[in-house]
Amino acid sequence: MSSALYGDWNELTGLDVEIKKDGRSVRIGHVGAVTRGADALWLENHGAQMRTLFEKAEGYTAWPLSGSTEMAAR
Repeated sequence: MSSALYGDWNELTGLDVEIKKDGRSVRIGHVGAVTRGADALWLENHGAQMRTLFEKAEGYTAWPLSGSTEMAAR
């Protein structure tokens, strides 16, 4: 479902991503904001899922969903 691991989370604002930890999918959502140091990102709320902060230091990785990067470039 996801395409490629992104190390620089600054590039993910406004994209749909899959968040993983220890190789397992944790959540899919829309990146609403990234911290100044790009060490954490916020996924926007969606339905019953609350707005959630994910931090690199806690082992989370972010994978843009296919088509997300092409849509952001337009």
